Amino acid sequence: MVSDWTEGVTEILFESSFMTLATADVEGRPWASPVEFVCDEDLRFYWLSMVDARHSVNVRENPWVSFSIYDSTQAPGANAIVQGLYGEGPVEELLPSALETIQPAISRWISWRDAARATPRAQSDQRLDEIGSPWRFYRVNPTNLYALDPVVLAEGRLVESRVPIDLTETFTRAYQSRTG
Repeated sequence: MVSDWTEGVTEILFESSFMTLATADVEGRPWASPVEFVCDEDLRFYWLSMVDARHSVNVRENPWVSFSIYDSTQAPGANAIVQGLYGEGPVEELLPSALETIQPAISRWISWRDAARATPRAQSDQRLDEIGSPWRFYRVNPTNLYALDPVVLAEGRLVESRVPIDLTETFTRAYQSRTG
């Protein structure tokens, strides 16, 4: 049933710390980077990176990215379908002045995730809002989200089949349950 696996994908979002971000430079050379992410109530994904990191340079040259967030704890196997969320969309580089606006969503997400961690994250005294800071927040506004259809069979075997997914209802419900 679709609702079962959309809820599973939503759960993966709340339990995951990292997403794989795929960027490309102006010549089309791909680059994949693991980045720690947070999410806001509108299903926009944020990460913090240095402005001269390869993926940061790439998004300034070509702001279209794809990403995946998946359950890396699943047992591998010949027919394993690694469930997760796949997305694509444009990226915005947020200026330090935007930090005040996005800080509540970022802090909320980190506190939820840290509550479930065995080891809390180290606190940084890095000032991100300083002029000339080498760090920026980036936000991807997904235009398309996909998941793997877990029941697709071909010749008796499971095969990968990405299908468009709308997480709006399940994600909103899960997000609101955490905010009280």
